[in-house]
Amino acid sequence: VRRLATSNIAFPTTLSLLFLARAVNEVLLSSCASIMYRYFWSSGAKSGLFMGVMTCCILPINLSFSSEKNFTERSIIKNALVVARFGLIFMVNYEALFYTMKNAIFRSANQDHSMSYDGFLGAVQYILSFAIVFLSMVSLESVTLSLMSKVSPIPLRKYSLDSSFAVIFVSSLGRIAGDVLVWGSDLSSWVFFNNIVNTLCCCLILCLLVGSYVVKKHYFFLI
Repeated sequence: VRRLATSNIAFPTTLSLLFLARAVNEVLLSSCASIMYRYFWSSGAKSGLFMGVMTCCILPINLSFSSEKNFTERSIIKNALVVARFGLIFMVNYEALFYTMKNAIFRSANQDHSMSYDGFLGAVQYILSFAIVFLSMVSLESVTLSLMSKVSPIPLRKYSLDSSFAVIFVSSLGRIAGDVLVWGSDLSSWVFFNNIVNTLCCCLILCLLVGSYVVKKHYFFLI
């Protein structure tokens, strides 16, 4: 089974991209309520309504890709990773990062800015960046599943460990990895940036860079 799964390099590549998309969106959804309450004093109902609006966009995105003929799957995958990376850069809490670096350089800790988020524009910044990253990952997941159905090895379908099982298994691993990352970042954020948002953004940007490298390396096989 392992030999069949790796016979076409595009299949394990799509599995890794599916893992990445599920992990990133799990991080966003799992941390959204606590971040909005911590920095913007937003209630759980408001954050839940916001996440509900975001998830309502999944079906229109899937429908649009099903009728789209002008772009290939691999080009959408490549662009989705780039857009998500810029969205995470936009999400960074630059105010807290500035004061963290200032305190580290001048060895001072007179003011605690760990609970601030880029002034009065912080809420708008977080909502917009969240939407950019989340919708990019939804696009990545949708296109990756479509591509996976094309590159899945045909002989693999006669085994119980077929591509459908791989999708369920990898998706579950992605969600678990996302939850572990949120939990670990919340515990260790004071070590890195004194801010959970910046810790998560840094980790996710690194993950997306790895994903972009994998896509670039196997780009011509993703057809």
